[in-house]
Amino acid sequence: MSKREKSQEAGGSTAMRRTSARLAAVQAVYQMRAGGQDARQVVGEYRLFRLGKPVDGAALAAPDDTLFASIVSGLESRKDDVMSLVSGALEGRHKGDAAALEPLLLGIMMCGAYELLAHHDVDVPIIIADYLDITHSFYDGGESKIVNAVLDRIAKNVREEPKA
Repeated sequence: MSKREKSQEAGGSTAMRRTSARLAAVQAVYQMRAGGQDARQVVGEYRLFRLGKPVDGAALAAPDDTLFASIVSGLESRKDDVMSLVSGALEGRHKGDAAALEPLLLGIMMCGAYELLAHHDVDVPIIIADYLDITHSFYDGGESKIVNAVLDRIAKNVREEPKA
């Protein structure tokens, strides 16, 4: 069996597992904000009851557990830094007040911002594309344009441009 077949048999390709982890992280962050739970509680609950389980009867790729936990826990520990980045990137939109955003939309932006800040091993376009796909899965309006603009601004602030 090839390495790729083993990866898919274990729950999907690496890219699919990372995308699934990002979606689960957004949902977990939303749950943390709505229910007042901490990262340790939510990560534990997701590992026991949600990750890798069918949603509405549809099987999803098993999330990359390490990435999922890293986003949720890292975001909790760097919440103020991330909120500052999102608020700064929102200047001129929504009065620059990230806290006034709809909670799920804010969760998407915060997870994306955290990854841009902390996961320099992943290319910016991959991170932004995944969070745009997540936004499209929840919203039909112009929210994806806002998420794209915010994450693009944050990426320019926290990532060094390669020198030519």
